[in-house]
Amino acid sequence: MSFFIFTPITEAQESKLIIINKKTNQLGFYQSGILQKVFPVATGHQRSFTPEGTFRVINKIVNPPYYKKKIPGGSPNNPLGPRWLGLSAPGGPYGIHGNSNVNSIGTYASNGCIRLYNKDILWLYEQVPIGTTVIIVWNDTDLNSGFVDNRPLKIYLNNVQADLGGEFKTFSRQGKPYLPLKLLCQLLGYNLGWNAQTNTIEVSQNGISSQLTPNKQKALLKGREVQLKDPPLLMNGTTYVTESTIRELFPVDVTWQPSSRDFHLTFQAPPITLEAMVDETKNSDYLMGQNQGSNTKVN
Repeated sequence: MSFFIFTPITEAQESKLIIINKKTNQLGFYQSGILQKVFPVATGHQRSFTPEGTFRVINKIVNPPYYKKKIPGGSPNNPLGPRWLGLSAPGGPYGIHGNSNVNSIGTYASNGCIRLYNKDILWLYEQVPIGTTVIIVWNDTDLNSGFVDNRPLKIYLNNVQADLGGEFKTFSRQGKPYLPLKLLCQLLGYNLGWNAQTNTIEVSQNGISSQLTPNKQKALLKGREVQLKDPPLLMNGTTYVTESTIRELFPVDVTWQPSSRDFHLTFQAPPITLEAMVDETKNSDYLMGQNQGSNTKVN
């Protein structure tokens, strides 16, 4: 089966990575450690048919012909589809390719290759250079949620780096930074609690509170019901929020720099509420009375 024209291996672009999980039939494409896309795939109809391990993309072919059945490249009946990414796995050739049988995607159907929908292999082909690492595994991990970039974020409050100690973990997922809600409340002077009656997390300051539900988009922000763009993420007993929710919850400007993993919070003065104005007036009247009393007594 040496009918493919092999292209010499060039220098790999190590910033790009493919992970294929045969158990969940998913292919994840990563760039600079950040998950960019997850595609459904078909793998071998027996587990042993698709090799497991770490390999490289060793060739790329546009409209590969299927010589076994004399089907020319580009034919709608070609089981290899419009693109081929050849792998260095021994015993092959093995490749990642498209397919003419769309119903097979997501199942265990191939003789060892990894099949994608034709639209997906067309996209992937353009992203992947020769030399790209391909890791093939069998486990229970959902690529959409299981793989995150665990390198810690550097958090700055008004340009001063915060010391997180060992208590707080930060990470990014699909390019989005995630910070513990507890950490943010501590940095910005907010109260954090759990409302057992509504089963919500409460974030409050100066008598104004917001309610969040872990893993739910629906929230109550300062008395206003909203749909969060990114729901709070509950993981290992800690609630994390990303930049869109931070902007909703707190009076801060947020800047995220993925390349350096710098996360800047620029604190703004909290808005003056009617209740705060009333309290301030009462305190001023009280202090004035005390001062007057003192002056009278002294005189």
